[in-house]
Amino acid sequence: MEKNSFWNNNIFGYTLKNLLIGIAVFIGLVWVTLIVIDFYTNHGETHKVPGVKGVSVEQAVDMLSRLDLKAVVIDSVYVKEKKLGTVIEQNPAEGSVVKPGRPIYLVVNSRSVRLIALPSVTDISIRQAEATLMSIGIKVSSIQYAPSEYKDLVLEVKYRGQSIIQGAKIPEGSSVVLVAGNGYGASATAVPSVLGMNLSAATDIISASSFVPGGVIYDIEPNGDEELYLIYDQRPAAGDSVSSGSTINLWLSKDPAKKAPPRVKKQQVEEEKVQDIEDFF
Repeated sequence: MEKNSFWNNNIFGYTLKNLLIGIAVFIGLVWVTLIVIDFYTNHGETHKVPGVKGVSVEQAVDMLSRLDLKAVVIDSVYVKEKKLGTVIEQNPAEGSVVKPGRPIYLVVNSRSVRLIALPSVTDISIRQAEATLMSIGIKVSSIQYAPSEYKDLVLEVKYRGQSIIQGAKIPEGSSVVLVAGNGYGASATAVPSVLGMNLSAATDIISASSFVPGGVIYDIEPNGDEELYLIYDQRPAAGDSVSSGSTINLWLSKDPAKKAPPRVKKQQVEEEKVQDIEDFF
């Protein structure tokens, strides 16, 4: 009786009893909560993330779902070197330890090749065109030449044998053919030699060969004796291929032993022409 009266009749005992009951209830609630949390969060259960890079999206989803992991595709890109429709990135990485239900984020390679709009690459040098195309993933498979006075200036772009223009869309990684000027114009003809001839004979041959007599330069100004002067140099040189209608300049002297100064090689002249075009653009 005295014991029961302590807990019921004594203020201190009554308060202590209620306090102990409250603590017991709190502990019970915490214990139940932990059990529930453990049940819903699979406390202590983990999985190693498998590697899914390089497999198809469908395979990746299947592999992850078997481990109660969720595949989430967050981006689609195009990488030419990778197989279309495959996973190229994953996060978390292979071997990471995660809980069941954890989302695994995937980046996949597009199922279709990305199309690239052809930029403007005509009226520039071959070198500039190649650099422009390479920067956007287009290759130049070969160079073809067509009549044009502008050597190595791009005139046309061909894809699969067909001419294409700026803005045309072709698959990234494709190869194109550049058509460039050959430096000779529409009708290239070999220049005849008029060395050792007088001016009258030389102009007749030049005109008959579909060229135009150009400037006449004497080493010493003639004094009514022009017929004694013979041609010792001509430009373009004999044998050069130039457009019909081009001008042929002549140098004359009364000295039959006089020779033209050493000529710059044709290849060097062509390289200088190309450089002039590139500097212009």
